[in-house]
Amino acid sequence: MPVTDVLGRLVSQQPLPSLPTQARGVEKRDRLYEAAMGRYRQAGVADTKVEDVIADAGVSWATFFRYFPRREDVLLEGIARHFRDHVRQVAQRGLPDRRLRTKTVLERAFAALLEPVEMPWPLHTAALLEVLASPPRFAAFVGDHPQPVIGLVSEILTEGQRRGEVRADVDASLAAVSLSAGTMFPAAQAAAAGADPMDSARLALDLVWGGLAGP
Repeated sequence: MPVTDVLGRLVSQQPLPSLPTQARGVEKRDRLYEAAMGRYRQAGVADTKVEDVIADAGVSWATFFRYFPRREDVLLEGIARHFRDHVRQVAQRGLPDRRLRTKTVLERAFAALLEPVEMPWPLHTAALLEVLASPPRFAAFVGDHPQPVIGLVSEILTEGQRRGEVRADVDASLAAVSLSAGTMFPAAQAAAAGADPMDSARLALDLVWGGLAGP
């Protein structure tokens, strides 16, 4: 069995995070997130001890593992915030603007996803790799869509079909899967290697777009 399949199964067997339902829970999770990210910036994820995080946040072990069953889940919370606060905003501003081509809106959305805002580059890159390794965990942190990136790309492609810029005979949801994976995998690999991820993302987008563009 390929190593990637083994890793995927191991990740999927971990319990999904619980989302807080009350203001007190939100406040505790936010404290944990800030404490963990502060430690990650200083020491990295692998060298951060959970006991130090919970001491900084002033919460229990059980609270930490309720909201973040794995230490890497803190990164998914960070990229989920980035997705909600920045990536969706870029797409929502671009979709109604008829001066922008559909491909341009897609490129800007991917660029917003790849470009860190709150997290430093190494943590942002690690978070992107976590998104690719465990989409269901990322979706659990976003909390309002079973496939956040694919859903957003599908929305953009559907608008492109209305404009006649995307082939009408293409299933937007299926195309969004191919486009998201085909763009994000090489971009994340480039970022992990220290290269500019947008160069790889643009090249991948150009290749996939050739089969989607309308007449």
